[in-house]
Amino acid sequence: MQREIKYWYLRNYDLFTQLTKEQVNDLCKTARFLRMKKGQTIYFANQDKKRMYFLINGKCKISEIDRMGNEMIKDIVLTGDLFGNLSGGGYGLTQEYAEVLSSEVIICMYEMPDFEMLMQKHPSLSYAFSQKMSDKLKRMEQRYANLVFKDVKERLKAFLHDWAQREGKSDVEGTVIRNYLTHQEIASLISSSRQTVTTLINELKLEGKVQYSRSRIVIPDVRRLAA
Repeated sequence: MQREIKYWYLRNYDLFTQLTKEQVNDLCKTARFLRMKKGQTIYFANQDKKRMYFLINGKCKISEIDRMGNEMIKDIVLTGDLFGNLSGGGYGLTQEYAEVLSSEVIICMYEMPDFEMLMQKHPSLSYAFSQKMSDKLKRMEQRYANLVFKDVKERLKAFLHDWAQREGKSDVEGTVIRNYLTHQEIASLISSSRQTVTTLINELKLEGKVQYSRSRIVIPDVRRLAA
C-alpha cells in the first residue's frame, strides 16, 4: 500500500486525529494494512506474535469456540474500534478469533512491541489509547452487569438499545438499524438461545417496540424500548 494512502487512513482514524503530521508519519513506518472479505478470519488469540488491530472500515465479530464446538460471540467491532491482544493477554482464551462481518474490512495492524514503542515515544498517543481502552472496558463492564442482573428479555432490550445508539440512523419511522445479525448471533451475544430470542423479538413486535425484518430493525422510540 502506498505511503500516502496509509497516511490518509491513519490521519482520519479517530484515535490518531490529535496527532501531528510527523507523529502520523511515524505511525506509518511500522503499520501493516489488511483488506479482507466477509467470512475471513483475522486472527486467533493463541497466535505466537501479539498484535493490535485498528478497524479502519467495516464490521467484525469477536468469538470463541466452547468445548462442544459452539461459537460464542463476545463482541461486535465497528469502524474506529480496536481489538487484539489487549492488556498483554488479549481477550484471554486460546480459542478466540475475529471474523469479518461486513462485505469488506480495512484493518491497520501493529506488532505489540512496535505499538508499545510508539506510545512511549508519543505520550499523546498513549493518552488517547488509554481513553479508548477505558471506554471499551466500561462498555464490557456494562454488558457483564446486564448478564448478571437482567433477565433475557431485558438483556435483549439492552442489546437493541446499545445497537441503536451505536449504529442507528434517525428516520421518520424512528431509529433504523441495518440488520446484519442472525437470531443465533444475537442469542450468542446475550447468552440465550435462538428460539428464546425469536420468541422475545415477536413479543417486542406485538408490544409495538420494534419492527423487525432480516434487512432492518426499526425502533419507534428508543427511550420506550429501554424502559
